[in-house]
Amino acid sequence: MNTWQAFEAIEYEQLAETRKQAHQAIQNVAAVGRCLSDSSDGDDFATLEWIPELQRLAGQWIQGKVIFRSSLDFSDFSVHLVNRALKSVASTELNDQKQGKIMVWLEDQLSVLGFKSPDINLNLPYEIPEYPQAKKKAFNIELEYLKELGKYYHNTTLVLNQLRSEISQLSAIRTWPHHFDIASLAVIKDTGTPETSASINVGMSPGDDEFGEPYFYLNPWPYPDEEELLDLEVGVWHVENWIGAVLRSSELIGKSPDEQQATLLKFYKDAWPIALSTIK
Repeated sequence: MNTWQAFEAIEYEQLAETRKQAHQAIQNVAAVGRCLSDSSDGDDFATLEWIPELQRLAGQWIQGKVIFRSSLDFSDFSVHLVNRALKSVASTELNDQKQGKIMVWLEDQLSVLGFKSPDINLNLPYEIPEYPQAKKKAFNIELEYLKELGKYYHNTTLVLNQLRSEISQLSAIRTWPHHFDIASLAVIKDTGTPETSASINVGMSPGDDEFGEPYFYLNPWPYPDEEELLDLEVGVWHVENWIGAVLRSSELIGKSPDEQQATLLKFYKDAWPIALSTIK
């Protein structure tokens, strides 16, 4: 499954609805790492990684009675707890279920694995939009759209791994449950704190209030002056609210799979040296 999956023309409004429900659902997966890890290293243990062979976003490995991890399957909208052999310990489909019932299921499974109910919760260290599924509305995702959404995590992982083979500073690829984006971070000048370190973040957002479609980005930190940003052949420099190179997914639709992949790779490779040149 480590091959490009062609982006298809699809109704972005429905894809956005799918993204919102999946964003809420992924908080359950992230909570396993956040709540059950022994680590106190920020919220890093709540991050997820794309598993191409399974088409899942998987959380961190946790030591219970067995070593296990939680994951969200983008092929059938189900949550799986799997052991190191990738054998399913437990699973449940999310469609037609409410958040509360899913948490009860998770607590039951974790008790078998050696944890107590108070060990797991959805107390987030950040704010996300108030989706109806966070309260009393059942999940109801059309799998066609979920599979299309999964392509963005899959293909971004594929291209970022290509970049990481050429740019040694890029970190491991992670999906962050806060904004649901997948990215790799290159720290260019490390001061010991993210706020003052110089860095370049390379990734993909499945969409947000600013963009009604998935988009790919590359943004330097600290933000440079607009005058320092040379024009791009692919994509544009976004300068409202934040500064970074942006390639909308709609610019890839209609191209062949090879052209889609080549265009995305060119976007990142062209924006990288421009961003790097702004870091003093």
